[in-house]
Amino acid sequence: MYETDAEIQELRNRYAQLEGLVEKRLQQIEMPEQSLIHITHRLKTMESIKEKMARKPDQYQNVSDLRDILGFRVISYFAGDVDIAAEQITKIFRVDWKRSKDKRKLIDAKSFGYLSLHYICALPEEDGEFSDLWFEIQIKTILQHCWAQIEHDLGYKTDIEVPRDIRRSFSKAACLLETTDSLFADIRNKLKEYEDKVKADIKNNSLDEVYFDRISFIEFTNQNAEYQKLLQDMAAFSNARITEGHPENLLLQIDFLGIHTLEDMLKLIEEQRDLAMELARRTLENSELDEISSTAAYYYLFRAKLISGAFSRERIREFFSLTMRKEKMIEANTDKIMREKANFTEKQKA
Repeated sequence: MYETDAEIQELRNRYAQLEGLVEKRLQQIEMPEQSLIHITHRLKTMESIKEKMARKPDQYQNVSDLRDILGFRVISYFAGDVDIAAEQITKIFRVDWKRSKDKRKLIDAKSFGYLSLHYICALPEEDGEFSDLWFEIQIKTILQHCWAQIEHDLGYKTDIEVPRDIRRSFSKAACLLETTDSLFADIRNKLKEYEDKVKADIKNNSLDEVYFDRISFIEFTNQNAEYQKLLQDMAAFSNARITEGHPENLLLQIDFLGIHTLEDMLKLIEEQRDLAMELARRTLENSELDEISSTAAYYYLFRAKLISGAFSRERIREFFSLTMRKEKMIEANTDKIMREKANFTEKQKA
């Protein structure tokens, strides 16, 4: 029994020791790629514990009856991830199913609340010392977490507490958040479907209808045989190791050069391969570079197109302005391309 302030403080001190153990175990939760798992926690103050006991004397005869002295929130990006996290939590801790609630199922037409999954948990019995202490884990999406924070700061916990003329605004806000949660989940699912389709199209060499975006560009860079062969041939000039780059950073340049589909890029490789290889050889051969980025071949392909294509000095300068901020660098690169362009034209005439 915990009745005096000293006894309550003793119990609270035990929960303080338990806090780090629970957090460490929650951090072991494995989530799908592109999912956020963020853990917050709080330990009730002495004042908060005594206030709750006084407010609900019929429900709590002793402080040990409280199940939320220690509380955790496990926060994810998407609604579907709540169930994934919940399944893992049930394997890490004991769950008091009688006191745990899936409050997502309690929302009715009148409710303005935006609720989540609440588990009452304890360490496995074999863990010994702290296995008698129960604590709460709330599993929420990030939007549910935002709602809970705002709701808490405003100080309203039930529909009845909200002034009548403001209830509708609460309901509208909750509806918008719930709808947004669903939309985000739908967006993630569609992105996954699109990524799978792009991978299949690249594997089957069906590139004419695949437009450039972050997903398609990364997959093309990593999978396309023609691009990979060009990249490896360039790396061989200095026996360099190929490291992972970020092709999505080149999307503005691609659009500027009029390359819109993966088929357009394949044509660029075919048309500019020889000149791009020559430019790469001059830079890389006999150099001391021991690694090059997976996007290096684009660097030389783009310059080959600027040199051999009908680009004015102004347009070439504009190209470099897309990714460079220093005027000296823009001018130096523009001058270099113009010199290469003049040499290329002379060779063509000869």
